[in-house]
Amino acid sequence: MTKVTSQVYLVSEILYSGRFEVPWHQRYYDWKWEQVEELLSDLKEALDASKTCYFLGSIMLVRPSAVAPRTINDGQQRLITLSLLIAAFCRRFARQRPPDSGRETLALRALFDRPENQTSQLTDASRYDPRIDPPRSDKSKYVQIVRGQDIGTNGLLTNAWNGIDIFVEAMSRSTMEDFFDFLMERVEVSVLDIPSDVDANSVFEALNARGKPLDDVDLIRNRLYSYFSEPDDTTRRETVHRNLEDTRVIGGNASKVQEYFRCYLQCRYGYLQKTRFYRDARARIERAAGSPDPSDYIFRLVEGLGRRESTELFRTITSSRVSPSLDQNLPTGPGKRSLTVLLGELQRYKVSHPLVFALLFRLIAGADGNEKRKTKLVVIRSLKNLTSFVMRTAFIAPKFEPSRFEAAFANYAKEVFEGSDLASLEIMDELESNDEWSVINNSNFVQRMAEVEFRDNKKALRYLFAINARNQVGSDALREDRCSVEHVLPQSEVHWRGWSGFRESDAEKWVYRPGNMLVVPIRENRSSAEYNRSFAAKKRAFAASTLLMPRNLAADYDDWTPDAVDERSRRLAREAAVTWSFSLKKAR
Repeated sequence: MTKVTSQVYLVSEILYSGRFEVPWHQRYYDWKWEQVEELLSDLKEALDASKTCYFLGSIMLVRPSAVAPRTINDGQQRLITLSLLIAAFCRRFARQRPPDSGRETLALRALFDRPENQTSQLTDASRYDPRIDPPRSDKSKYVQIVRGQDIGTNGLLTNAWNGIDIFVEAMSRSTMEDFFDFLMERVEVSVLDIPSDVDANSVFEALNARGKPLDDVDLIRNRLYSYFSEPDDTTRRETVHRNLEDTRVIGGNASKVQEYFRCYLQCRYGYLQKTRFYRDARARIERAAGSPDPSDYIFRLVEGLGRRESTELFRTITSSRVSPSLDQNLPTGPGKRSLTVLLGELQRYKVSHPLVFALLFRLIAGADGNEKRKTKLVVIRSLKNLTSFVMRTAFIAPKFEPSRFEAAFANYAKEVFEGSDLASLEIMDELESNDEWSVINNSNFVQRMAEVEFRDNKKALRYLFAINARNQVGSDALREDRCSVEHVLPQSEVHWRGWSGFRESDAEKWVYRPGNMLVVPIRENRSSAEYNRSFAAKKRAFAASTLLMPRNLAADYDDWTPDAVDERSRRLAREAAVTWSFSLKKAR
């Protein structure tokens, strides 16, 4: 005989059915506002779409006895959040003029153990017993909220309530009524009902330990599959499945696939917030697909998503390997900074990937002949400008913050991706509008770089290596992963005594200036006291280096002083401005 049963109910039916308590061992209410807002947004989207129902997932209830309250072993956060939403509606119904006593009674019956067909009023709520008994730390605040009383400002439960209250207060009367009716009459939940003689913890573990949680890509894929559920869609369904499976060839792990999905979909729809990726992507796709039959649009979308050129292009952007079939389509950059160098520098800055993808996609998808040659020149120019902007900003800003550029870059990637002429590939105006640090201005960039400090060796290595590589083309030693940063005036103060050009009291302020640094092969970087005892000892080693930068330093300086560090910092800054220069020529 089956003991564990499952059935779908309206949330209002569940609340009307009795009283509930959260087991003592359950965690407290711990939804942050982002999760509460997500639920509210889902409900609003379902209401606006006139959905016949909105399924809220499953909860697990345990019935200890025929008379005791059922315990909420799984679903506490959702039920408490929904009850807070009902409480906010209840307050509005009670105070509006004339009051909506019918909906007020329905709301109170969901919040309190009240009999059916008996009018209830919020002003009498202090005499009613709440249906939900939350964990002890939340109980007092929760009871105050549902009884219409004011509460303090601290805690997650309070934050959730304040946000919900603002959400409901912003609604018009008609919207509020429609939302409440939808909540009470169309929001469903699957209830797993556990009798008292079954080990509820074992059931809970079984529910939560089988398989893996669905990530955003899983949810997007399932959503796309849902458009091809009709019996006569077999052929297209197989094609869609194959195209979606082909996206896995980019390699890496699930997060890499998600990066690809987000990159490609941002090129199609503009900025998609990472923390709301599935939700934002679903809304944009549905809006673009339209009705009454969106499956043709979805079919073409998936076809583009799974296209081999698209996945190979993303692999090129995010790794150092370029597939042979894609390599023949890629432009060869003029001058010393080839496309390989540009992509190598942008690879670590994921915020740039949608824009890089859109530019190169336009090149691959464009016409052949003279038109393609023109496109190559504009694409290379735009990639060079993007690289210069990103690298200059990364060097000047105390911390490179992708959030400052993410929306702008993704939205412009959409314009590039959809553009039809060469002018749509020019990104300089977009870069100028996002130039918070004024890095495009050469004199400002040179001045700032001459005074900057590099406490991060990785950033210093990128800066110095690129300057050296621009001047030393074709050297076998030009592998960034085989190089390191060397400080001329040693970092450790135990070695400063032998450096007569610096007073010990202020030597530290010169150590991290770019002028005091150079790039050397790892095998040449020494840490011995003998090597650090004087500039003369280091100079001899620098003169024999396989890299040009150490050799130049040895040839240009007879002594090492603060003036020398300052002068070389300015020299490097001028070289950096040339290395990461901008091309302002417009396409004709």
